[in-house]
Amino acid sequence: VDAVINEAIVSEEGEKTVEINLDEAPIPPKIKEIIQQEFDEVLKLLEFNTMSYEVFKRWYVDGRLYYLILVDKTKPNEGIKELRYLDPRKIRKIRQVKQLKDKNVGVNLTKVDTEFYIYSDKALIAGQTAAMQNFTTTSTGVKIAKDSIVHVTSGLTNSASTMVLSYLHKA
Repeated sequence: VDAVINEAIVSEEGEKTVEINLDEAPIPPKIKEIIQQEFDEVLKLLEFNTMSYEVFKRWYVDGRLYYLILVDKTKPNEGIKELRYLDPRKIRKIRQVKQLKDKNVGVNLTKVDTEFYIYSDKALIAGQTAAMQNFTTTSTGVKIAKDSIVHVTSGLTNSASTMVLSYLHKA
């Protein structure tokens, strides 16, 4: 694992660990400048210059990263104040769905009613359905609005596409 991370994350004195290249993007220079500023701000919030090794290792080993977005409610125009890492074993996305019947065709349709996250200090059990998670964790976990969480996955899933896998899963 260390060998892979050392190849992926190269930190040199005075050099950026990662950069965003917008040279080929068909957008105005003013927008490119704003994107670059926001990219730099996110790197600062993640403390990426000092924590890049740990951030990449978490993503590589777990296959997913979750961060809680903290904003000052009294000054929302100031933007994101902090990003707090959340253990991916302790958070689950819950989707509550409604079954509707199309009046014209008579076909049953599924519509997402509400979405939110549940965070619990106790690890949540993989493979639970959303209904089971909602039933078993809302009384013991913290309900978090879906807009307050940012996450990224490896892009790999099991054959049923029900669980995110890491690049180490086969090992």
